[in-house]
Amino acid sequence: VRHFDGRHTLNDIQDQVLRDQGRAMPAAELERLVAELDRAMVLDGPTFASFQDDYRRNGVRPAAFAGSSYRGTAAGLRAELERCFRHAKAVGSAEPTRGEAGHGRLRGVLSPHIDFERGGPVYTWAYQALAERSDADTFVILGVAHQPCRRRFALTRKDFSTPLGVAMTDRDYVERIAALAGDEFFDDELAHRSEHSVEFQVVFLQYLLGSRRPFTIVPILVGSFHDLLRRGADPIDAPDVRKFVEALRAAEAASGKKVAYIGGIDLCHVGPEFGDREPVDGPTLERVRAFDTAMLGRATALDAKGWFETAGRVDDRWRVCGLSATYTMLHALGPSTGAVLQYDQAVNPERTCCVTFASVAFESSATAEVSPRA
Repeated sequence: VRHFDGRHTLNDIQDQVLRDQGRAMPAAELERLVAELDRAMVLDGPTFASFQDDYRRNGVRPAAFAGSSYRGTAAGLRAELERCFRHAKAVGSAEPTRGEAGHGRLRGVLSPHIDFERGGPVYTWAYQALAERSDADTFVILGVAHQPCRRRFALTRKDFSTPLGVAMTDRDYVERIAALAGDEFFDDELAHRSEHSVEFQVVFLQYLLGSRRPFTIVPILVGSFHDLLRRGADPIDAPDVRKFVEALRAAEAASGKKVAYIGGIDLCHVGPEFGDREPVDGPTLERVRAFDTAMLGRATALDAKGWFETAGRVDDRWRVCGLSATYTMLHALGPSTGAVLQYDQAVNPERTCCVTFASVAFESSATAEVSPRA
């Protein structure tokens, strides 16, 4: 199978098997294997191509996690989110507390993308800030691509469906980014199909803003920058990263829209479930908290290079899930002031897994008035 690389014919592979194993592989046996792998969509073949074409023709991305990661009905999901806001670690209310919502110049937020059961209360801080201090009508959502991608960024034109309705994607905005950055950033559009980091943000947007005002989204997945981290490079010096960041800025400037950014990111991933030898103990949690504090300090200072270098200095020892997406957002925001609104660590009872996450708000420096609450 390692020779199924698009460069070898079936005859080539038969010859290779004969050389490697000293036996002839019948053509019928090899053809059956190819057909089985094609049906399973393991190969980049006719079946996968047809599936991908069908996916691209559908203008709506169906909810991938309704009924599994969160409630699958509108009533059940609203009740679940209401409980998130009532939790002891939550902001306390889904209603704005500063009078009429939508004023101020909230430039963007970082929000978790962990499941709502563990992280829901921390989401509430970011999204109440959006409801209170943002008048945006377009939300550029930078999510984490949890699967390998060919490109560093993945665009999609699709609207996003959830039990709360359909969030419309601003296709003109997406096309403007693609025109400036390149159509190759649609190459990994299929990664959106099973990715939760954008979907979970859409759910909270619909819950908080759906009944208050219309809005559109610009969903973007950000892939790995780890090759740059290993080289000690600043990602903005990579041509594809710079091109995409510049396209984000230019697309916003040309849109005529009121735009806010959302980073759907988690922070550290620690414990045996992620490859560590030892269970998650108290001292480890304190070290992770100190590391997260340093990382978030770079983020709130809008120091994208420092954010990336802080992880690089420990060779991303704690596996920061939102490393690339946050870096991209910090470059796209422009002059802003940030503050951590809430932070938490989710540790399972067996202490084999710890995931950390935070809500962070950024306001344009001209009108910055962020009130941090720990």
